[in-house]
Amino acid sequence: MIRFVLSPQGVVTPDIRRRLPGRGVWIDAAQDSVARAVSRKVFPRAFKSQAETPASLAGDVASLLRRAALQRLALAQKAGLVTFGFEKVRARLASGPVAGLICASDAADDGRNKLLALAKKAQHLHKDKVVADVFSSAELESTLGRHRVVHAALSPGQASDLFFSDALRVRGFETEPLHDVGNREQLDGQGFAGPLNL
Repeated sequence: MIRFVLSPQGVVTPDIRRRLPGRGVWIDAAQDSVARAVSRKVFPRAFKSQAETPASLAGDVASLLRRAALQRLALAQKAGLVTFGFEKVRARLASGPVAGLICASDAADDGRNKLLALAKKAQHLHKDKVVADVFSSAELESTLGRHRVVHAALSPGQASDLFFSDALRVRGFETEPLHDVGNREQLDGQGFAGPLNL
């Protein structure tokens, strides 16, 4: 779920890292859920105040989630956990376990499939098979400061785990369909507010 708080100016603000002070409203971590909450004016009811809700809120959350995940990737690179380039990733898979693979969203299917087959054959994915494929090569290049980044492997480590967790969150937010069971908001600090019909 995504937490939202009110800024001092009374604007609904996403709290991606769940660290901002104040009373929070929780919305399902799906773009459709946030967009529907905006259109149905859920936030003013949930906050019980004149909450200014940007029409672009769902898109803003998507951008913030992507930025947060890429910041984790940059930290993993600083920790020396990132190997990039098809041949280097292939060699890395042959040398030992990896936390997961990154394939650019605009990567060719054949290269992606070859690396997945190698990872499966070597049984060197650290946990369950984890592949981050939600970021374009341009986003990866900008984050890693390298030209032509299409494939990468991350060695096991906390920074790698945090990146893949955030990448899965991005994927879920951007692709998760709206479903009836999860359409609810919750207020923290004041207890559960109960279902609000979206």
